Amino acid sequence: MTERVLTSDERFRSLAATIVAMGVTAAIYSLTLPLFATRLDAMGHSELVIGINTAAQSVALLAIAPLTPRLLRRFGAAQPMVVGFVATIVFMLLCPLFENAWFWLIMRLLIGMSLGVLWISGEAWVNQVSDDTSRGRNLAIYGMAGAVGTMAGFGLIFVIGHAGWTPFLVMAGLSVICLMVISPAVNVSLPFQGETSHSLFRIFLVAPTPMVVNLLVAITFGSLSTFVAIYVHDLGLTPDDAYLLLVLLSVGGILQYPVGWLADRVNHRALAGIVLIFMVIMFAVMNPAISDPLWRWPYAAILGTGMMSLYTLGLIMLGARFRGADLGAATTVFQITFNAGLVAGPFVVGFAMEKTGAGGLPWTLAVCYVVAILFALIRGRSRAT
Repeated sequence: MTERVLTSDERFRSLAATIVAMGVTAAIYSLTLPLFATRLDAMGHSELVIGINTAAQSVALLAIAPLTPRLLRRFGAAQPMVVGFVATIVFMLLCPLFENAWFWLIMRLLIGMSLGVLWISGEAWVNQVSDDTSRGRNLAIYGMAGAVGTMAGFGLIFVIGHAGWTPFLVMAGLSVICLMVISPAVNVSLPFQGETSHSLFRIFLVAPTPMVVNLLVAITFGSLSTFVAIYVHDLGLTPDDAYLLLVLLSVGGILQYPVGWLADRVNHRALAGIVLIFMVIMFAVMNPAISDPLWRWPYAAILGTGMMSLYTLGLIMLGARFRGADLGAATTVFQITFNAGLVAGPFVVGFAMEKTGAGGLPWTLAVCYVVAILFALIRGRSRAT
């Protein structure tokens, strides 16, 4: 069966829905991290309990991931996203009813599943409605929305506070607004036609380069989010400086549009290689750059631009490589890989910092990027032969 071609108006409605959904999902995700941690700490729970509670949200995606490609094949992206936002509203409103760590553990597993459906469906949808002449720009705007949402989520917790019902009502309200945007696009959201050609594991082997690039982004994001406060303390900076650096990393994500524009005009694999080399240089100069009061702030924004551009380039490579049901499955593997990196990154970098001190943070990340570059070169040579 030939897939129906969307009109320009239908394509615009689909893109608008996915971009708004990305921003809202990112805002909810980033707001939940400090919210639950702060509330659990105020209840007197240990760091271990807080850590388990936080990890549940990422682990939950692994549980829902195998089901998502089938949902995309049968319903398209919009209907699972509607269900995901409705579920998020329900779970958010249940959380303040019972302020108990183990009840919240269950809620965060369920919230993680609903957000996982939103991430996977949104990324598959924006790739589905983009052609090869506009994919880079569309995905760059999509990524920019995620960066804005992440900043908004971190900022909201300081504006509305963490006490009472307010933060949960705000997240539920954001989900309602997003439902209003997605609803007009439900009837133009097409199913991802066909059967998947490969298992989820096989898809990783068929297209390892975008997955490895995505893994790097997750390792970088997870490690910096976890250890930047410790790292800058050893350089003589304050916790407020660490927070501002994280905000500027998100600001950098807003500046990635030129990379998306370039990806529509040049070989995106070569462009990804250039960004990988650039990131090695950035981590090599991280210590002197962060130590310099003049350079530390623009450095953080530029580092964020490089990091988020790689994520977008990974999605572009997926969209160029896969179609139909395979695209839905590949997007699922992409998100599984990202969550694996969020778990593995802090573990590997934390071990390196324990052995070598704070300087182990940039150098461990630099080594990870060098390994990825070598992998890409070997992969490219094997494809050529």
